[in-house]
Amino acid sequence: MKKFVFLFIALLFVGLGSQAIKVVTPEGDREVEKAELVGIETTSLSGVVLDNETGEALVGVAIRFEGSNETVYTDFDGNFKIENVVPGKYNVLSSYISYTDNKMKEVNVSGKNNVVRLVLKKD
Repeated sequence: MKKFVFLFIALLFVGLGSQAIKVVTPEGDREVEKAELVGIETTSLSGVVLDNETGEALVGVAIRFEGSNETVYTDFDGNFKIENVVPGKYNVLSSYISYTDNKMKEVNVSGKNNVVRLVLKKD
């Protein structure tokens, strides 16, 4: 029994070591192995989403890059962060119930501090 448990744990760690990580590129999402990620320059895009009338933060707004399946949601302060982004120009899509969908075109994501401010308008 001890051998079985040891073998199971060893296989679990081997499996975790070879997991692929999703990387967002201007062409779309791509999965890469952790070892392959070392040679790929990535950054992140963060920001805040606000109501255009009140200026209040919006909680739970869906944010994604056009052509990507990865979606993040704003927190209680309206903040979001998309990680593992290959530098490039992206269209940033945001959607929220009872608000007009927003598309911020050709956002240049490069370097370390990529921050945007999205303002949504009620339907």
